[in-house]
Amino acid sequence: MVGNTTVDPLAWASAVTRPEIDAVRNPRTGHVLNVRRMIRAFRYERAILLRQRLKALVKRDEARLVCATCGVPVYLACSTTKRFFFRHRHEDGSCPAVTRTELSEADIRAMKYRGAQESAAHKRIKDLLLRSLSADPRFKDVASERTWRASEGLCGLRRPDVSARTDTDRLAFEVQLSTTFMDVVLSRKEFYLSPVSTNGTDLRL
Repeated sequence: MVGNTTVDPLAWASAVTRPEIDAVRNPRTGHVLNVRRMIRAFRYERAILLRQRLKALVKRDEARLVCATCGVPVYLACSTTKRFFFRHRHEDGSCPAVTRTELSEADIRAMKYRGAQESAAHKRIKDLLLRSLSADPRFKDVASERTWRASEGLCGLRRPDVSARTDTDRLAFEVQLSTTFMDVVLSRKEFYLSPVSTNGTDLRL
């Protein structure tokens, strides 16, 4: 099994060798784009930003791109080898391009959690973060797994692996060693950028 790889952010993005969806269409203009050519036009760091943007738009039913074959909204996804491809928002068997597993995202997240829990590598990096921040006088209130609660508009709570405060900002650090879904990344970002509270005090990041 191939593990995660690291890519230079300024390297050109790469597509998977044989993408199931080989062409996408802009529903507003009707222009059809070759997927591999489109992906190769971006630096890796820009492709990651595009991935976040497209997924957020699909979630809001404002998709900018659809499958050229079936017209279903698509978003950019990334393999563990950091090669990009497009995935349908949903599949019902009507399109010859199959981009989704039968397992739901929740199922896969649960499997990863059961298999990994908090690994030794995760604990080691979290400890390094704690020690590094504690040694830097710019950071105060350095803590591990302190509960943050949303105070406006969002439900629930989160416990970032490490949190700290500067004179102007409250910071959350999440150690992510295994692959995860873009929805998870976007929901974390939305939560931490919203007004939140810790120990009853409202904070805005």
